[in-house]
Amino acid sequence: MLSRKEKPIANVRSINKMRCIIGLVICSIVIVLTVVAFTLNVIDFYSDNVPEAGIGTLRMFTTLSNIIAAVGASLCLPFQIDGLRRNKYKLPKWIVETLFVGAVGVLLTFLVAISAISASRGFVYAMLEKTNIFMHTLNPIFIVLLFSLAVSDHHIKFLDSIWTLLPTIAYAFLYFIMVFVTHQWNDHYQVASFCPWPVAAILILAIAFGASQLLRFLHNLTNKYVTNHIEKYYKESPDYEFSKITDAIFKLSEEESKSYREGEDIYIPIDIIKLLSERYNTSTLPLDIQYDIYLEHFLACIHPKKEEKVDNKNMPQ
Repeated sequence: MLSRKEKPIANVRSINKMRCIIGLVICSIVIVLTVVAFTLNVIDFYSDNVPEAGIGTLRMFTTLSNIIAAVGASLCLPFQIDGLRRNKYKLPKWIVETLFVGAVGVLLTFLVAISAISASRGFVYAMLEKTNIFMHTLNPIFIVLLFSLAVSDHHIKFLDSIWTLLPTIAYAFLYFIMVFVTHQWNDHYQVASFCPWPVAAILILAIAFGASQLLRFLHNLTNKYVTNHIEKYYKESPDYEFSKITDAIFKLSEEESKSYREGEDIYIPIDIIKLLSERYNTSTLPLDIQYDIYLEHFLACIHPKKEEKVDNKNMPQ
């Protein structure tokens, strides 16, 4: 059995492939569960005969947060499919943040359902009955796994996590107006039966804040793991063991050129070249020269010189 130091260094492409597969599966599950649950609610499949049934389901924070999370998951799908096709996987930050907003909402729903709603109406109703099994239980679990394991492309700072509370604040304000001021909605969350609404608002915001920080911690933990393995791969892997850095850059450009598609923009992997520069300690070769070397060889790989074809039949015997 290999010791920890003797274990082979994980290839960055294999890590990305695993994340693509996990993300593709979970995103598909989240989208399907949300569509099924929302459809059942809209067509009033359960005939609850309450304002929150049918299209009134859009009054529910649970429904809205699940929809936002499903939208975030659907935005991830094209990148995950392309990641498998091209051996690359990188999500734009705004997509990660969209999913973050949805994840905070559904985790808040899960926590409230498993505590307050379960206490008042029973665990079976809160977590398993009707569409609650989709929106209160399964979707939150899958979305937390998705955001924590597969959608971990960016390190999330504390300030970045604060604005994820805005949908909760906006809904709380709307709920207060529609329920306690204009009386156009039922108190479907039964806030008045638990405690005064100011206390309830503070408690909900506190739970939402805790949910955002938990998700941020789990997300950043995976991000750190992936980042460390990428750095380790380019700094220590035998795949990039050459006598000089130019050969390592040639190797990198050849690998990256394999996934290039005609008409696409060409991006220079600056961060990776910096890692290689640290590995070879190339103080005498400026980084901008290394970038030029990469680009020149990359272009040579995607536009090879056309060699004259020789018809073997016409060759002299």
